[in-house]
Amino acid sequence: MPSIVSTMDENNNPFQLFCPKNEILFSTDTKKSTTEPNLSSGGISLKRKRPPKIQIPSVLKEIQVDKVRIRDFNNDNKVQNRIVEYFEPGVGVFSIKGKKKNMEDTHMIALGFNGNPKKGFFGVYDGHGGRKASDFVAENLHKNIMEMMENSEGDSGKKEAIKAGYLKTDQEFLKQGLSSGSCCVTCLIEEKDITVSNLGDCRAVLCRGGVAEALTTDHTARREDERNRIESKGGYVEIHRGGWRVHGILSVSRSIGDVHLKEWVVAEPDTKILPLTPDMEFLVLASDGLWEKVDNQEAIDIAKRAYFVPNKLGSRCDFVKQEEEDQPGHENISPLPKTRRISVVKQQIIKTPSPKQVKNGGCKKRCTTPRGGLLSACKELVNLAHTRGSLDDITVMIIDLGHFGYNR
Repeated sequence: MPSIVSTMDENNNPFQLFCPKNEILFSTDTKKSTTEPNLSSGGISLKRKRPPKIQIPSVLKEIQVDKVRIRDFNNDNKVQNRIVEYFEPGVGVFSIKGKKKNMEDTHMIALGFNGNPKKGFFGVYDGHGGRKASDFVAENLHKNIMEMMENSEGDSGKKEAIKAGYLKTDQEFLKQGLSSGSCCVTCLIEEKDITVSNLGDCRAVLCRGGVAEALTTDHTARREDERNRIESKGGYVEIHRGGWRVHGILSVSRSIGDVHLKEWVVAEPDTKILPLTPDMEFLVLASDGLWEKVDNQEAIDIAKRAYFVPNKLGSRCDFVKQEEEDQPGHENISPLPKTRRISVVKQQIIKTPSPKQVKNGGCKKRCTTPRGGLLSACKELVNLAHTRGSLDDITVMIIDLGHFGYNR
């Protein structure tokens, strides 16, 4: 529901609603002999007529001023960034805004927990009803999960800690009284395993030996088990605008936020823990803007072709990857959403082999090349979904599991 903003000057002058004081054409100037310009010899002057008294509907009189949330135009970014791109060694992300006024997708990359460069948290968040929820999740979810995991033990303890982190983030956001919501997909890499969790229709797909393996299942109202859960709590699911929706409104059945449907749209994630093995190449985390137009195996095939580039310098390398291990100037944590809107994103550095390297035919396993790379793979997937007609925001993040686990 749009905010109700009342604007009236101290003199109760309705003309001020449309024109600020310094722009009124016929304002009184005490230094001049006349305050009203004559437009004809008859001395006809222009005067502003006071409009009839506006009758305020009784329903609006019942609204308490202290309960109305006033929109802050000074801090509002009317035009969000259309494109967001970011990369670190081992991970890249690319986002593009859809047909909505503002970008509602956000993401988080947090690396080097407890000084361990092989430990990281990655998340893609797809907001709806505004980006307040996805902003909040990007800033707080990883912190809450890490806090809850401090005393967890074993796989079952880790799953419960992640669940508690999701629920705490949801409860904290609900206290703000905002109506927006956010779907989530997250990946925690530590030691020798990865932990993937999700809410809603953001998805994680693993490339294992070139074959796509979905690690998450979308939480949507069309799932029979989700419909049964909602109906058992007194809610209902109906078809509206061509799809199943909770109370005819929301297509996803789990999310953070969505206070008006919170009794049925829960924030309890599904979590899966897998040991890192040498055949696990990379992981794709993406919002539904991608998955509506690109299936799992096609996404893996395109990402692998764009990311892994055969060496053509004379001696054979298994694969070459564009990201350097020691890129200067990178932070251990991706910029927060508000920072990303006003900062210049870091561009990928592309290096070509020196003439000496070409002559000698020598190439390190992770040498660079003019094409390929994680960011390029993300861009190809986003562009494919966009050209196929996706109108939604699209965010794709690709994680090189070899960088964080087994080195091939």
